[in-house]
Amino acid sequence: MSQNFSKNTTLYIILIAGAISLAGILYIYNVASIKNYSYFLPKLKGYNVLGIDVSRYQDNIDWEMVAEQDISFAFIKATEGNYKIDPFYKKNWRNIKKTSILRGAYHFYRPEMDWKTQYKLYVNTVTLERGDLPPVLDIEHIRKDKDRELLIKNIKKWLEAVEKYYGVKPIVYSYQSYYNDHLLDEFRGYNLWIASYRLTAPTLDDEGHWEFWQYTDKAHLEGIEHKVDLNCFFGNKEQLKKLVKK
Repeated sequence: MSQNFSKNTTLYIILIAGAISLAGILYIYNVASIKNYSYFLPKLKGYNVLGIDVSRYQDNIDWEMVAEQDISFAFIKATEGNYKIDPFYKKNWRNIKKTSILRGAYHFYRPEMDWKTQYKLYVNTVTLERGDLPPVLDIEHIRKDKDRELLIKNIKKWLEAVEKYYGVKPIVYSYQSYYNDHLLDEFRGYNLWIASYRLTAPTLDDEGHWEFWQYTDKAHLEGIEHKVDLNCFFGNKEQLKKLVKK
């Protein structure tokens, strides 16, 4: 009788321990899924400085709450093409200034539109202060006529004009595949921000060096109701601060 009781007790303990362990595993998996490995992947690879990029798709943002989650920088969409100002840009730009997060503003470039009018829209919209991150050109569309030479020429004109206006060299953003297909060997003199939603860091065919890696577009952060892009910086926080407008 006592032996059977002992065996049953041991079995119950094993079953309970197994259930607790399984619950723990499921919890960790669930958290990791919800956060989209936001605090695991970059840090496992030695990239400890995290940031986000936002636009109207994230709607209203509680920037103070975001700042409490180890977010060091944020790029905010300002303009697109030669006609569109993001409706949440001004609000985001103003409210993020109240936090410790370094802010930057990006322009979504439309290759089929005149670069000069796109430049004018951006500089008439974005006022950079000391301590802000450099302007960003987001290029991920090709020209409909697929004229690579003209595409590169016009992008460079936009970048050069923006650098002259603000006194700081812009950042170039693109997807890894787009960069490798269309931008090789043309923008290695710029700080690069590369999107690649893989477990491995971006690899550029011209051996270019990236400073920012957008590694997921499905992250969840408190203070932001909708999914958001997450990024990491190649260096530490002090190195990040060296990039800002002086």
